[in-house]
Amino acid sequence: MAIRRYLISMQPNEPSLPHTQGLSDSAIDAAWAMMPPDMEIVPTRLLPIVVGAHLRGEIADRPLANRLVAAIRQWQRANIADAEARLTAMVMTDVWYLNDQDLLLQPTIAIGPPETNAASAYYGNRLPRAYVVDGQLQVLADLAFVEPSVTMWGVDAHTTRTALDWFIARHLGNFLESVHS
Repeated sequence: MAIRRYLISMQPNEPSLPHTQGLSDSAIDAAWAMMPPDMEIVPTRLLPIVVGAHLRGEIADRPLANRLVAAIRQWQRANIADAEARLTAMVMTDVWYLNDQDLLLQPTIAIGPPETNAASAYYGNRLPRAYVVDGQLQVLADLAFVEPSVTMWGVDAHTTRTALDWFIARHLGNFLESVHS
């Protein structure tokens, strides 16, 4: 009888454990549908989207990074029919990224100021200025994407968002074409 109750409790959309009563798992299910938790992670197939391992980076920049990942996936679905040919855009922290030699070789987009994102500091001296509003925001990138990395930040979350919006609207497609060829 106990086994039957357990099997019935395992029906889809029904919490299986008391601590999950009344909680929706749709956000987790949606995230895991895009990137299953047991998927094989191959660094040479990743497109790192790097935020700072800093409280400000988590609060301000991670939501922007997640928005960028959604835009990347939308572009990929529209432009690359073979799902296996698509790089996997993955949000990660600068600590993880800068300490993995394989990830450093990948095309990368870093979001957040050098004070809170060491990857932005790393690219800050290596990439040309693509878009600058003095004292407000910067997007650093080789817009020919010979060096397929980009970093961007603003003086606050709103201007960083403006930098991201500019990049998505004007250059994300070209960036993605270059890194998928």
